[in-house]
Amino acid sequence: MTIWSGPGRRLCVAATLLLQAYPASAGETAAPPAAAQAASPASPAAAQAAQGGASFVELFSTLNERRWYVSDGWVNGDWQGCTWSKHRARIATPGELSLSLTDITYKERPFSCAEIQTRERYGYGTYEVRMRAGTGSGMVSAFFTYNGPENGDRRTNDEIDFEWLGKDTSKVQLNYFVGGVGEHVSLDALGFDAATTTADYAFEWLPDRLRWYVNGRLLREVVGTPDRPLPSHPSKIMLSVWSGQGPDFASWLGPTEYSGQPVTALFERVAFTRMGDPCGFKESIVCR
Repeated sequence: MTIWSGPGRRLCVAATLLLQAYPASAGETAAPPAAAQAASPASPAAAQAAQGGASFVELFSTLNERRWYVSDGWVNGDWQGCTWSKHRARIATPGELSLSLTDITYKERPFSCAEIQTRERYGYGTYEVRMRAGTGSGMVSAFFTYNGPENGDRRTNDEIDFEWLGKDTSKVQLNYFVGGVGEHVSLDALGFDAATTTADYAFEWLPDRLRWYVNGRLLREVVGTPDRPLPSHPSKIMLSVWSGQGPDFASWLGPTEYSGQPVTALFERVAFTRMGDPCGFKESIVCR
């Protein structure tokens, strides 16, 4: 389920709220001969995603307002247990963006939380983040791309997700949406605790496939086919920490349990490398 609210904002509330996240199906990585043709760069859909912003590397020496919009003073719906607050997004130490959730009531929500999003939209290429997730039942840390419905047209409502559910940060939830339709969820073991280990996460968004990586290791691949289209609209890059509320969200995220200390995700680097551009930093998977 993709839910739209607020200025330029969606919240990726996995399409399977009441379902268990499932592993990527066998055969996702098998590329049938027609797969590359299904979304070739010459197709109208691929032509849209070939547009978009230029490559960049963000090291968070400051929070560049020309690049980033900081959400403040609104929520995505009744199911969100916190209000976005600009005070929860900060750079106390140059080179480290902190997004946090605290029990400071803000506009009738029991918690305040944080989100930033790029002002520009980006298309095909490689998206990378170096970060440490927050922890706590009922909480989510997220790195994803999201376009949202343009002029109310949900056919443009695409996204690609990394989400860490605070109830078990030894795993990461991967998903993508096309036209607001998800149900492409996998829950993948990391081999470490994302809340105590700073790690590199990346996904490649290409005309014919999606690939997700952890520390340079391919975790999942999905190949597009005529009956399984991939995202095709330039999208914003989003970083967030938030909590859910209500029985449906508790079944997905677990009940909200606040320890008394802020739930914090730390981001050291975010980068986008446009398809065909050289890598922008030596650790990038594009450099391999």
